[in-house]
Amino acid sequence: MKTVLAIAAVIVVLALFYFRFQSESGLVALERCKASVSEAQSWTVETTSQPESPNYVTLTNRTKVSCPDSYESLFRSRTPDNVLKQQSTIHAHGVTYVENGDGQWDENARAFNPQIPTECGKGPLLVQQTVFNAVIEIPRRRAGTITKGQLETLDGVKCREWSVDYGNEWPQMRAFTICIDTKTHLPRRITFPYPESTDDFTGWNNTAVEAPSR
Repeated sequence: MKTVLAIAAVIVVLALFYFRFQSESGLVALERCKASVSEAQSWTVETTSQPESPNYVTLTNRTKVSCPDSYESLFRSRTPDNVLKQQSTIHAHGVTYVENGDGQWDENARAFNPQIPTECGKGPLLVQQTVFNAVIEIPRRRAGTITKGQLETLDGVKCREWSVDYGNEWPQMRAFTICIDTKTHLPRRITFPYPESTDDFTGWNNTAVEAPSR
């Protein structure tokens, strides 16, 4: 009986050590990601929200940012019967343009999004809300874990998956999985399990935004 208890105790200790090691390694990966994102000067983020039933609409939001204050955003919705609606906005050289129903671009100062320029120097708001928060919150939580996942190849770029779970402690926060570029430490994809959504990151330090042709 004592032998069984001793073996069980060793297994528990090893399991705790394993998860502790995983979390510490994950924190290092997230801290490197935070540093790289904070230095980024441009990026493209495309968010896709999947329908939760056949009657729901699929939403896509693509945003291009070129610091210090230029951006391009596209919002698209698609119904189950394939009815497509979209709205595009470009802000470049201090002027904001909105695409009208005829495919032409009109100047519209009221359409300017003040949130976008504030991301420069910090990175996309979504990364701040996930990676930055996890760096602070996970060490505080007894049940918080960061689990190392598989190597993936996205658009020819290798990235490592890390799954972040905050546990049931207050305040409750959404679990997510992030795939971090193994060379640049920049995020390539963030996914949320429920409601299901995927955020793909491309064009890091290689995204340009220009005024539309009129």
